[in-house]
Order: sequence, then C-alpha cells, then structure tokens
Amino acid sequence: MVETIDITQLQQRMDLHPNMAAAGSLLDKVHLLSVTGLQGSSRALFAVSLFRKAPRTYLYILNDAETAGYFYHDLTQLIGSGEVLFFPSAYKRAARYGQLDAANEVLRTETLSRLQGDPAPLIIVSYPDALAEKTVSRDQLAEKTLRLSTGERVDASFVSEVLDSYGFQYVDYVYEPGQYAVRGSILDVFSYSGELPYRIDFFGDEVETIRSFDMETQLSKEKLSEVRIVPEFSRNGGLHASLFDSLPGQTVIGVEDMRWIASRVESLNQDELHIDPKDVAFVKADLLTRQEFIGDIEPFRQLRFDMRLQETPEATLRFQTSLQPLYHKNFDLLSESLHHFTDEGYTLYILSDSEKQQKRLYHIFEDRNDPIPFVPVNRTLHEGFSCENMKICCFTDHQIFDRFHKYSLKSEKARTG
Repeated sequence: MVETIDITQLQQRMDLHPNMAAAGSLLDKVHLLSVTGLQGSSRALFAVSLFRKAPRTYLYILNDAETAGYFYHDLTQLIGSGEVLFFPSAYKRAARYGQLDAANEVLRTETLSRLQGDPAPLIIVSYPDALAEKTVSRDQLAEKTLRLSTGERVDASFVSEVLDSYGFQYVDYVYEPGQYAVRGSILDVFSYSGELPYRIDFFGDEVETIRSFDMETQLSKEKLSEVRIVPEFSRNGGLHASLFDSLPGQTVIGVEDMRWIASRVESLNQDELHIDPKDVAFVKADLLTRQEFIGDIEPFRQLRFDMRLQETPEATLRFQTSLQPLYHKNFDLLSESLHHFTDEGYTLYILSDSEKQQKRLYHIFEDRNDPIPFVPVNRTLHEGFSCENMKICCFTDHQIFDRFHKYSLKSEKARTG
C-alpha cells in the first residue's frame, strides 16, 4: 500500500489548475465572475486555492443550512478552523418558531467580533436564513465589547461590574454563554464571541494569564494574549444591521444560486410568527427584505456558481469536473470504473478519515487479485469528484462503502455545555 499523504498535498495539486491563477487576477478587475463546472467538493478546493492566491475576506452563501454545513466542514478539513467561520441562524429550528439557540448565537457573534477593526483575511460560510436575520451594528458591538490582554492593568472588581452592566449572569461555575464566576484571583467568563469560556487570572490589579478551558474537565486548553468579551444582543432588541454592514469593502461574495437564495429570503418574510407575547423564551426575528438583501450584496465583487445567471458576467471560468459515481458497494463496478480512469491517465486519490478504511479497501482489491494503484489521503471531504483538466480522481471512502457522512460545527462544543 502506498504511503498516505496529507490532504494539503491534494490541495496543492488544485492550486496548479490553470484557472486558479486567472481567478485571483480577474477578481481585481471584474465585479461579477461566473465560475462553472465545479462538482462535489471541488468547490471547496477552489475556495481554498483562491483564498491562498488572493487573500481577503470571502463570504460564501450556500442555498441552505445543510449544504453550508458540508461546505464549511470541507474547508476546515483542508485548512483548519482558524480562518474559516460559520455564520448560522440564531434560532433552533427556524426564525418563525422564535426560539434562540445560544450556541448558534456564539458563532454569529464570533464572526461579527472577528470582523471588527482591520480583520485578517477570513472565509465565512452562511445561507439565506442566517443572513436575512438582522444583527447588531459595528458601533453597538464596539461599544459593548470588553477587551482584555495579558499584562494589562485592570481591577478584577471593575471587570465584574462591566460584565454585570452587559447583562452577564453571576454563577458558581460557568456552563453556558452569558455567565461569569469569580474564585479568588480567577475570573471565568463565557463570552458570546468564542466557543469556549475564558479563565482570567489576576495578580493584584494586573491580568497575569488568559486561557480558554473545557467546561466538563475544567482543564485549560489554549493560552491567549488577548480576548474580546461580548454579551448577548438578540433578546434586547436593537438589531438593525446585517452581516454585510460589517464586511470589509474588498470582500468577495460567492453565491451558489442567487434566484433561489433571493426567493428564500422573500419566503422568510412571508412566514408569520405566532407566539405568546408572555413567553420570554421566544424572540421575534428582525429580517431583511428581499430588496434589502440584494441591495446589500450588490456593492461587493461576486463569484457566481449559478447554473443559469440572470445577469451577464464580465468573465467566466469553466472547470471540467464530474461527481464521483455511485457504486453502492459494488466492487465489480468500482473496479471497472477505476481501471477506466487509470487507463485514461488519471491519478486516483481515496480520501478517508480512517487509516483502517484505507487498508480495508487495499485488501479488498488484493483479495480480488485486482491491484488498483491509488493514493490514500488522510482526511475526507463530503463528495468525491474527478477533474478532467488535472487528470485526478478524488473519491471518498464513505461514498464507496455507502456510509452516511456527517459534518460538525464548532457550535457543538458550546451546545454540550
């Protein structure tokens, strides 16, 4: 069996695609760039290559929450979660039910917080339901953000007073966003701007150390030099802005299907919210109209993946990729297909999160006396594909073995608290 390679090496193959050099330069010249022919997870590889070649903030708007979740997961498999953010709906099921999800609020506030000031390049992934919900403005967020850094001279009691004024709840142990606890010189606080709570250790009137920590084990995770502590805004009203208002001017917006997305925003506004005004657990959503939504996108440069564009693009990039065929664990069909690709000069990559699965597939071919040269890749993506230009096949083990592939979001950590 060939030695397993890291998924970043596969990404480097995509970086060599002739269209990638063109994409970066075109985005500085045109307002609307059409990108066609990207199937399966090839779109995530394209997004990462573009991010590396032309660093700036990118907002990708997928058609729905599930598609956005899988796209986000593909991106984090390729480059980690440090530069990739997910911007979900603030509500548990849908805005029309009016029940807020604290973990999703954390992800929304984290995104807005990261966009403050002069932000480093980011990839933000979202969908129409989330973007239609109004947010706190940049000015409001700046006004209600407490910044603390190691070595800073500040009194712990002053920090407690600020947290009280922000509406944080004083508890014995923090376990959900919006809480803080004090034990001697240590202050624990769960901000809405991060997935894990912070432990701030004071030495007299100086911040000595700041660490994130695990709620279940209470063990420190990551040492930090600076944190931003942000309260909840949704329940207090005053949400009059949108995510688009916080984006840097050079942001590029990638849209899966503008007609579908705009119609989805319109339908959200037509959904009536029936709730008992006495029920404080429910919060009515403030939503952008279809016209406001389209108007907010218009000033930004756009990448459009639409099958049928209503507008005329100023330039078009055409890729030649195809989806991984469905094999349904039929290894005769799989063998025939893979031999066809190798005969055509393709390099075969099999992507899997499990080395055991890679070996299993290798032994299946060996037992069939049917050696097929493939390169194992140490992480998987959502949907496999083949690329005619690059002569590569990137197939996933979960599709070969007919297994369900689940994506995960950072909010799961906050939700388990």
